[in-house]
Amino acid sequence: MVKKWARLFHQGRESCEDDPRPGRPVTVVTEENVRKIEKLVLADQRIKLRQIAEELQISKERVGEIIYEHMNMRKISARWVPKMLTPFDKQR
Repeated sequence: MVKKWARLFHQGRESCEDDPRPGRPVTVVTEENVRKIEKLVLADQRIKLRQIAEELQISKERVGEIIYEHMNMRKISARWVPKMLTPFDKQR
């Protein structure tokens, strides 16, 4: 089977592109939601993903994605902090 796939790839009849998947696309990750979550996190750095998700009516997974991927923050000692701290922040 692997030889067959390799031959088809070399002939250009197969591709590595993903086929479209059924289901609804992720539309929750918007600039507006990023701003709302950032405002909530800066107001209370001890806020939980569940609390944010309940308040904004979106899933915990999307909230986590926004915080980790878009805001570049992570949880340390029950507080959300930026991943890259300044030398002053590190010393403090």
